[in-house]
Amino acid sequence: MAFCQSTLILLLGILLQTTIPMTIQELRIKALHDTASDVSQFVNSYFQTSNFTISSKKDGSEVTTVDIEAELMARQVLLEAFPDDGFLGEEHGEVIGSNGYRWVVDPIDGTASFARNVPLFGTLIGLEYEGVPIAGIASLPALGETISAVVGEGVKHQGTKGEGVSSVATLEDAMICTTSYDYYKQTNTEPLYQKLLEANGSIRGWSDCYAYMLLCTGQIDAVVEPLLLPWDIVPWLPIIEEAGGKYSPIASGGIASNHNLHNALCHALSCTP
Repeated sequence: MAFCQSTLILLLGILLQTTIPMTIQELRIKALHDTASDVSQFVNSYFQTSNFTISSKKDGSEVTTVDIEAELMARQVLLEAFPDDGFLGEEHGEVIGSNGYRWVVDPIDGTASFARNVPLFGTLIGLEYEGVPIAGIASLPALGETISAVVGEGVKHQGTKGEGVSSVATLEDAMICTTSYDYYKQTNTEPLYQKLLEANGSIRGWSDCYAYMLLCTGQIDAVVEPLLLPWDIVPWLPIIEEAGGKYSPIASGGIASNHNLHNALCHALSCTP
């Protein structure tokens, strides 16, 4: 009996010391976090320096040499670790995968801010499976702020459980962010901007990824953007969902808000929630 007890204790000790292998998806979630941290710190090392050049893309938006290098860095790291995965980036296009997983990366969301020494920029990485966003992370290195989520597991802000979206329930009390009137002009949706102004909420121009960070941490109540590309929004969709928010398409972009406001805001902007 004593032998059996001592053997059991020994076996339990061995089991406790044994590292349980991570699943394929857990490995990807770890890579999501590690890559966002490394890429955002690389980007931040150039912030408020003159060690990069700025040029204009065909659509008129700005791009820096840091955007280009940072995306290549993410692409190399992620596809070396998961060579059968797909990859979509803002600066270098798409690599088609073969297993249903796809990484969606914006190395610097808020390039205009980054290039002007404004700290409201971040690195966004999303992970899709069979076209459905399943995880996302946003790292704003100049602010030292990170938020992430895996669908079904809640939202994490600064590495711990996040408080989520606000509970504001009326448009009159809502604070709503939209990046720039320029995007309404680009998408020929100037009437949508007028409707937003008439919706009675307080409108602020806190832009790009910073607006979604404020939404998902309960500091503002909605974000309206008439123009979003996959790398702008895919990383945020799991975060918005797990933070308790809701997202609906509008124009070439979308509306994100807390659940209490969503239907009223969609109705005010003549979209289907």
